[in-house]
Amino acid sequence: MAFTPVLENLYSFTNKKLSDNTPVVTNNLGRAVVKGEIVYLGGFFGEVIEQDGIANAATGKINIDFQRIISSKQIEVTDTFTAGNELWFVSGGSGAAGKLVDADPGTGTRVAVGIITGEQGTGGAQTAVEFRPYVQKQAAVSAVAALQAEPKTLVVKITADASTALPVAGLSEGDEIIGMSVICTAANANGTLVLEDGAGDDITDGVICAVDKVVTYAGTIDDAKSTLPATGAAIISVGGTAAATRGIVVISYIPA
Repeated sequence: MAFTPVLENLYSFTNKKLSDNTPVVTNNLGRAVVKGEIVYLGGFFGEVIEQDGIANAATGKINIDFQRIISSKQIEVTDTFTAGNELWFVSGGSGAAGKLVDADPGTGTRVAVGIITGEQGTGGAQTAVEFRPYVQKQAAVSAVAALQAEPKTLVVKITADASTALPVAGLSEGDEIIGMSVICTAANANGTLVLEDGAGDDITDGVICAVDKVVTYAGTIDDAKSTLPATGAAIISVGGTAAATRGIVVISYIPA
């Protein structure tokens, strides 16, 4: 039988199957990492597979295959791992190896990595965790968090004298204020409403509430004060006729 030659196609298309799922990453942790150490580098989560590890500032391969079940003792031993819950990894940076943890720590370089399938030890004294990893997210946690942020709205009606700050029920420590508007419900020549934190520091500038039915908006939000302290938030009326100011305050915020 005559051999049929394989001719080059018009666009020279070729492809290579990446069955091993081992991208090359740069170690920017400020310390060397060792073989078998779980890391989060370059937007990838996986374990180091280089025999000699990866020196600081050097490049090397990690395994990001998601079609497997992983078990590791690289954990926060004081956590409680529960089958079916989401597992997170938080980087240790230059100080130490990172750790698998039972919830989003809220700060630092971290990423959700999979679903817990088993654990060793007891809650508060764990020795290892087993999990099925997620398909890799090709984005930093900060970007993922931004996409998942779900602002909420809280409505407060000012129906009485607010010249002494009125605490806002429904807001709590860690909530981040991202907007405020006022629907005026009574004519009042010099009405102005301000959103403060519970310590009396202004979060917004003064929002005019002087003409019935008119909607006005906060022109500024102080980012140094917009994340609420334990004392929460309050609304205060200021101006020449503060006691007579009436309006509906609409607050937009991101829950802690």
